[in-house]
Amino acid sequence: MNDVTVCPFDVNLGHAGILGNGILLQLNALREVDPIHWSDSSGCWIITRHADVIDALDGKFPLSCKRLVQVTFPGIAPENRERLFPNIMRYLPNWIIDVDPPVHTRLRKLLIAALNRKVVDAVKPFVQLRVSTLLDKLENQPVIEFGEEIGRQLPGSTILKLLGISQEYLPRLRGWANSFQEAIAVPGVSIEALQRAERSFAEMNELFTQVIEERRKAPQEDLITALVQANDAGDKLSLEEMLGAIQLTIVAGHDTTHNTLSLGMAALAEHPEYWDYMYCNPDKIQDTVMELMRHMAMSTSQPRVITEDFEWHGKQLKAGQVAFIMLAGGNRDPRVFADPERLDPCRGNIQGESLVFAPGMHHCIGHLLGKLQVQEFFGEMVKRFEGADLLDAKLNFMPQIAFRGLYNLNVRMIPRRKS
Repeated sequence: MNDVTVCPFDVNLGHAGILGNGILLQLNALREVDPIHWSDSSGCWIITRHADVIDALDGKFPLSCKRLVQVTFPGIAPENRERLFPNIMRYLPNWIIDVDPPVHTRLRKLLIAALNRKVVDAVKPFVQLRVSTLLDKLENQPVIEFGEEIGRQLPGSTILKLLGISQEYLPRLRGWANSFQEAIAVPGVSIEALQRAERSFAEMNELFTQVIEERRKAPQEDLITALVQANDAGDKLSLEEMLGAIQLTIVAGHDTTHNTLSLGMAALAEHPEYWDYMYCNPDKIQDTVMELMRHMAMSTSQPRVITEDFEWHGKQLKAGQVAFIMLAGGNRDPRVFADPERLDPCRGNIQGESLVFAPGMHHCIGHLLGKLQVQEFFGEMVKRFEGADLLDAKLNFMPQIAFRGLYNLNVRMIPRRKS
């Protein structure tokens, strides 16, 4: 058995769920003294070392993804969950992030067949046009609240285009995404928040059930048609599984990219040398954006439920306990990333080392769409602007655990001088 180190401090994820830069420093310290850490204040395990994060994501331990219902409804009796929140209870188990093999393996094959490179490439011209329009807005309105006016607009519009839905639904899409983020897998959530999420499920299902039936009769070049036509040796997605995929696309594809754009904007404003490097090396945009995403740590953790007792580095983990696999901790592990606190444009972020899109069997299915939007936006932004000033005294982080996001980001853009 390995020696057990006594950790001199505790990390409270409920409090540190506000996940500002302070939590990243705490994860750094925790990684070195107690990489498999039991938090008394949070009632969970916190896993911070890169190699351990990789092992957890690869399925080497009895850790289950079936945790959303458990985390979302801890204080509500099972019989009341079905009665009060029938849509949440029916469709949440169809989200691919909440299932284990062999169900996960089957769903993943079908969803990858639907959200493939061809489908993503088809929306690239729209993304480029939308980026140009948003940058025009920045030039005309250089002092702006970036998160709502810019960061949220691009992914919302892109998802509607991907789904083949009118842009008139953008306000409703934002409302659906917000209600899900406030209610799903957030410990201690209020009944009111769950009720809003329940209404969102009902509204989305009414709309997208109709659209799915329309696509069966008249296919189009969009994701919903691809979901309808996805086929693996005769196996197809059920209606519930298609609705679950659409729901998750709206949640994961909207807020994650919105948060990435806002946090990336803040990071670039604070590191003008990195901004200059991106401007001078447009051919390196893919590598520089991946390093920017590693450094900003938007995707912070993935929770898992322990299914049977086991030992991990001398610690005894018990069935029923929850473990938070900290991608943000692994992505700043000096055993893998030299000088990990530095934003290094030449780092490379080799496939399999960067944890930004969670490598392994749960590698983000929408990574191509996310990369497309972030690369197009920042690649064009540094051409039009030479920098930005942050106007807030400090960054105001949302109280989320799985992702880091900002309530707002007020900036003053600095246009490039015309030569």
